[in-house]
Amino acid sequence: MPAHTTTWSPSLKFLHWALFIVIAAAVTCVLIAGGYERGDPAKGQFMFFHKSFGVTALALMIVWVITRLNTGRPPPIGQAWQSRLAATVHWAMVVLVLALPIAGLLMSQFAQQSVSVFGLFSVPIWLAEDKAAAKAIHTIHAGYAGPILIALVTLHIIGALWHHFIDRDETLARMRPGKGR
Repeated sequence: MPAHTTTWSPSLKFLHWALFIVIAAAVTCVLIAGGYERGDPAKGQFMFFHKSFGVTALALMIVWVITRLNTGRPPPIGQAWQSRLAATVHWAMVVLVLALPIAGLLMSQFAQQSVSVFGLFSVPIWLAEDKAAAKAIHTIHAGYAGPILIALVTLHIIGALWHHFIDRDETLARMRPGKGR
């Protein structure tokens, strides 16, 4: 597994920032949708985009995992406890970004709702209706996994800012878009 000695590969930098934008869009859409009553067309539109961004995040994360396994990573910067915490937070985010869209798709399947991705294609219904399963998945998806992902992203951002402003090292700089350092 080749590693870049001082910076992340350009493809991983691109995927990192693309995932950030797509996940932020998915979260924003679902938060806005929560302000509308069930049955309101605006709620439906925001949920359409939430699901579309979720499927996009799943696809990007699959590509990220494949790319990461093939390109490696630069050596960690900082103390051992920081590296262990960063790795734990990082891989927990990866798992959740894979699991949340899959859970969302399963929830839609059990609720007998196809998922259109930006109107480009739809994920057809292939599972039997099971409203209890849909409700249980929704509880985990929206009540636990989603908030945990938001907390982990916040911790990830705090860690990057800590490295930049407190430790004054190159951790944040080497993930910036553009030429490597």
